[in-house]
Amino acid sequence: MRQKICNRIMMLLLGLSTTLMYAQQTVSGTVTEPNGPLPGANILVKGTTNGTTSDFDGKYTLDNVAPDAILIFSYVGFIAQEIPVNGQTTIDALLQEDAAALDEVVIVGYGSQSKRDVTGAISQIKSEDINQVVTANPTAALQGKLAGVQVETAGGAPGSPANVFVRGVSSLTNSFPLYVVDGTITDNINYLNSKDIVNLQVLKDATSAAIYGSRAANGVIIVTTNRGKQNASPTVNIDVRSGVNTQSKRLDLLNGPEYIAFLNQRRINDGQPGDIPDPGINTDFQDLTINMGTIQDFGFNISGGGENSKYFFSANYYDEEGLLISEEFNRKNARLNSEFKLGQLKIQESFGFSENRFTRNNAFGNQGGTVPIIRPFASENDGGFEAISDPVFGIGGTNKFANAQLVDDQNIERNFLGNINISYEIIEGLTAKLNFGTEYTSFYRNTFQPTFFQSNIDSEVNANPLNDLTEVRGERYATNVEPTLNYKKSIGDHNFDLLAGGARQDITTNTLAIYAEGLPSNNITNIAQFTDNIINSGGGRFDNKLFSVFGRVNYNYKQKYLLTAIVRRDETSLFADGFNTGTFPSFSAGWVVSDENFFNQEGLFNYLKVRAGYGELGSQNVDPFSNQSVVEPNSPITVGGAAGQIPGFAITSLVDPTLSFETSTTINFGIDTSLLNNALKLSLDYFNRDNEDVIQAVAIPDSNGSVNPVFQNASSINNKGFEFEAAYNYDTGGDLTFNVGFNISAIDNELTDSPNPIVGPSYNEEGLRANRFEVGQPLGFFFGFRTDGIYNNQAEIDNDPFLANDPDRRALLQPGDFRRVDINNDGIINDEDQTYLGDPTPDFAYGINLSVNYKNWDLGAFFNGVQGNEIYNVTKFFGYFFLDDNKLGIVRDAYTPENPNTNLPRVTTQDTAGNQLPSDFFVEDGSFFRLKTLEIGYNLTGLVGKKWVSNARAFVNVQNLFTITDYSGYDPEIGSNNSGLGTNRGFFGFTPLTSADSVFDRGLDVRAQPRPRTFTFGLQMSF
Repeated sequence: MRQKICNRIMMLLLGLSTTLMYAQQTVSGTVTEPNGPLPGANILVKGTTNGTTSDFDGKYTLDNVAPDAILIFSYVGFIAQEIPVNGQTTIDALLQEDAAALDEVVIVGYGSQSKRDVTGAISQIKSEDINQVVTANPTAALQGKLAGVQVETAGGAPGSPANVFVRGVSSLTNSFPLYVVDGTITDNINYLNSKDIVNLQVLKDATSAAIYGSRAANGVIIVTTNRGKQNASPTVNIDVRSGVNTQSKRLDLLNGPEYIAFLNQRRINDGQPGDIPDPGINTDFQDLTINMGTIQDFGFNISGGGENSKYFFSANYYDEEGLLISEEFNRKNARLNSEFKLGQLKIQESFGFSENRFTRNNAFGNQGGTVPIIRPFASENDGGFEAISDPVFGIGGTNKFANAQLVDDQNIERNFLGNINISYEIIEGLTAKLNFGTEYTSFYRNTFQPTFFQSNIDSEVNANPLNDLTEVRGERYATNVEPTLNYKKSIGDHNFDLLAGGARQDITTNTLAIYAEGLPSNNITNIAQFTDNIINSGGGRFDNKLFSVFGRVNYNYKQKYLLTAIVRRDETSLFADGFNTGTFPSFSAGWVVSDENFFNQEGLFNYLKVRAGYGELGSQNVDPFSNQSVVEPNSPITVGGAAGQIPGFAITSLVDPTLSFETSTTINFGIDTSLLNNALKLSLDYFNRDNEDVIQAVAIPDSNGSVNPVFQNASSINNKGFEFEAAYNYDTGGDLTFNVGFNISAIDNELTDSPNPIVGPSYNEEGLRANRFEVGQPLGFFFGFRTDGIYNNQAEIDNDPFLANDPDRRALLQPGDFRRVDINNDGIINDEDQTYLGDPTPDFAYGINLSVNYKNWDLGAFFNGVQGNEIYNVTKFFGYFFLDDNKLGIVRDAYTPENPNTNLPRVTTQDTAGNQLPSDFFVEDGSFFRLKTLEIGYNLTGLVGKKWVSNARAFVNVQNLFTITDYSGYDPEIGSNNSGLGTNRGFFGFTPLTSADSVFDRGLDVRAQPRPRTFTFGLQMSF
């Protein structure tokens, strides 16, 4: 009896287990949208993490689904659907477009807005446009993509910083924009992994940027990184790229025999015998210095989310060898972002870490190229290299090829950027937020120069009997805390969005540096215990704080009449009490004309909005303690007739205690429209920005006790111009789709007030300068003599009307010298005849973006260019007039008595006529048109044929495929010389990436590094 009961129980349990086992089923189907299959859609079992994504044809298969489960189908831009399984094994889903989601959302300060409601000037770029460019610096990917945003990179060094100017140069101290990454304030985004970026917004006018007050005068760039997706199963994305950098252009330089002929002709022109013998050496140092380099870019990310959470983790490794010897850049990135919702509470976290390791070839841009009449290697010399050592050549100079390899310049930068944002909806529409951001950056530079001997000529640079070491360490720690209260309420057709908040930012910077000589061995490259070898040291701690309160009101009536008002008040520690507070208001309005009854939205134009705004912004771009005098402790004095000196102190730098904020006032008018059934979208903006109280170094009389200029709010700058953006999307549901984007911007800048002209940095040993800042002229324009060819014979000198009243200069001139233009028509050639020669700022800049998809193929092409700017070719100065170094091939056609019919001046070391002084001979047209990026890809998903592979794509990418330009240098895109025009600049030779040099030496080409033509092959897969 008991045995029968046990058997029945066992049968019952077996039946239950069998039922439960078979209750888990497999569901498959197709996800579509009105125009066809929807690849990449998320399918999730509600209440679980069990999910998948649809393949290229919209098909999916999902295992382990209970018969009574509910499937959630979702995709960005479409309305999510929940479909009960009810025992079905085939479930198809048709997702409809979400009109609200398709109304694009843009990120603004401390919140977001529908693009329809925006009344300011905001441009946006998304991840697909950023990732099209293979670069170590995501800032460089912005070039030409956004109207009114000019990005300049000084040559092709891997990982080199980029200068970003939003609507032109607006300050004489620092014109770089403010960056906000996931709510954390930072100075740049050089350290970011571009694959982590979802979108990037640029707030260009005062009405959109005023919420950031005294930090926003140069524009604001807001970066949003990936946080994953809600209701999405875990997805793994892999992105692998590998490629090579190749040289795109060579300069025409003299070879060995030609260089000897040049030296002899120069001696003949100077009245000396041309008897320099040919040493029989012909070394192509350009070929030795510029080589092919490799690029490796490997990364992956994992993302997903449930109903109340989402997450994103990524890691990336980037390694690039530069074209130049001894130049490499390596970066590692990791990021963890997440978001959780617990009822009315939402918590967002964003944490990113990066480490950059790089070396720089600082010898390449130092004057001219290495002469071809020395050997590439000299094993008999300490260090293994040589320089010019025979005085018979009459020259000196350095061996740049050698110095690039001898000097070991190691740089390490680490960055941690974190953010936690906590929000709680107190009642419907009322949300309190607390945003906490922190950034920690450390940098270390170790520059070691071993003992070496190359020559006794110019021995101060060609011999190093004592090795030397420079170590620079620093760290920067910044925090920003921002509590806000946001209330959104609709009353009938009236819609309100009110924001009030405060902010505190603290920045602490510590630096420490040492310089040592005579370490025991060339293998010891750090100071270690050899402190007795320290010759010099320095360092310091710098703090600055900013306290702020702000408010914003967004109002619209029927989403047709729009109004925004912002006010912010800042108090900074950078200025003295009484001058350290500023208030920055802005107002803007918009009118959606297409919502009026008289507007036919079914006609040619489907949407039309006009907007206008006025606002004030500030700038506090000065170093800490700029309002305090500097006391020099080593200032001994002599009292009476007493022998010896008494230690003393002296004020060596005076200050203006009333130094305060720069202020920027902007007026902006804009039109946004779409036509052709919303396929073509256009945006046009006109702006006029006046920067007042611009901080300038003002010269003071020596009688004040200091020769240093005093920083004062003394200048004014005006920038005005227009911006136009257009985007056309062709998608009829067929196999062919394409998008075309175009942008163009024109900016006119002018120094409208200044107590005295300012000159830019010198570019040679004699202190020649080409840039100038003068009232009524563009910023940093080129200044010098205009020329009218050369004098081809003595008769032209004797009969030149420009010299009618100038017998002294006529006596100095010889055939082959420049014929200078008498600008003021007084018959005398002197400094009064120096004039405007050119403007480094383009008349307009533009970009063209093309994206085409046909079946499994895709093609992307990006063109960019500038027009109307000039470049001051300092390379031409060193390659023609400089005493030492190799020369450009154009000297082959220089004037000689045997070659009088030329426009190129004679070569000479005496230069009594001043031919080497700044003139239009060095100024060239910097306009160019470039195919920046060309990418062709193929979708391999169908060929792979694995259901667990949701996407697979292979592609080839070419950068800088061709450039159309008349510029004779390596590349017309030379920007500014952030590394300085010389050596050992800045704090122990360390020049910060945010150096203000970018304002004063724009357009100077001091042998900017050649820009590579890059070929990259890649594979992208999703699981």
